[in-house]
Amino acid sequence: MFKQLVAAGSAALITIASAHAAPLNQWLGNWEKNAGGLDSLSISNDGGNLAVSVKGECTPNPCDWGSVPAIAYSNSAATDPSANTDAIIAVFNQGFSTKTVVLDGRAGDTLRAHVYTQFVDGSDRENYVLHASLKKAALTLIPLPAGPIIAQPLKPFKEDCISFNPDQVSVARRNGSWKLVQGNMWMLDAGSNRNEMLRARNIVKHYGMNKQCFVGRPNASLNYWLVDNSAPSGAIPGEDCIGINPNNLSVRNTNGKFTVVSNGNHFAFVAPSQTEAEEIIKVIKYYGFTKSCFVGRPDPSMSYLRK
Repeated sequence: MFKQLVAAGSAALITIASAHAAPLNQWLGNWEKNAGGLDSLSISNDGGNLAVSVKGECTPNPCDWGSVPAIAYSNSAATDPSANTDAIIAVFNQGFSTKTVVLDGRAGDTLRAHVYTQFVDGSDRENYVLHASLKKAALTLIPLPAGPIIAQPLKPFKEDCISFNPDQVSVARRNGSWKLVQGNMWMLDAGSNRNEMLRARNIVKHYGMNKQCFVGRPNASLNYWLVDNSAPSGAIPGEDCIGINPNNLSVRNTNGKFTVVSNGNHFAFVAPSQTEAEEIIKVIKYYGFTKSCFVGRPDPSMSYLRK
């Protein structure tokens, strides 16, 4: 996608080349708004896996774009980007649009960012670029609680989630189809079936779901929802669910088709690779999901997991 963007707007990108290169470790950390349309941004490097997370300006709360892999660039093919980082690029796929974030100016305690938005939802909205400046976030000292500290288990997978406010979720007709939306962001599409989106909205609000997460994008092999970083639990009348055993999952490879099965024979999920299928199992075990639920079958417009 970024190659297409460069081809379409190379002149614009050339003009923002940075003269303020710095070692990669000086780019890392949390950044907050200085000027422009970004609320905050974080750059991390976990064992060589560079990642960028962004929160955009939304009302009344910032929009969490989630965290995505990023690539660092130096200003020469002979220079290691980690020793002399000139730019960092990360691409966020938000369903209705693709946002390419270019960080190209690191000087002192400020960071320059450019967000190139390409709409892919057929809405006839024009592509545009947003320029922002961020400053290094101040460190906040948090007092330790009294008594023993219970460590949360580390997630054995990288999570790809988008946060939203369940109180602001609604059903709207966009580009000829019924969608579950929050503001300009849409999360589900039911085509002509409005009732399915109304049902999906009720489920989101019933559980208080505030994160939509994915394994494998843009064509996710697993779509799951969280409530404050935990699994939804309980039940809602009229649910269409099947049981899964998180402690008895395996991957079945049939002619290159990788299927996650429960109890050895129950069909659960299909992934394009062994690695992605194993990541699905890690997610299910970590959150302890025991039910796989649907809105509209055989081609559900919404699927979710719960305890």
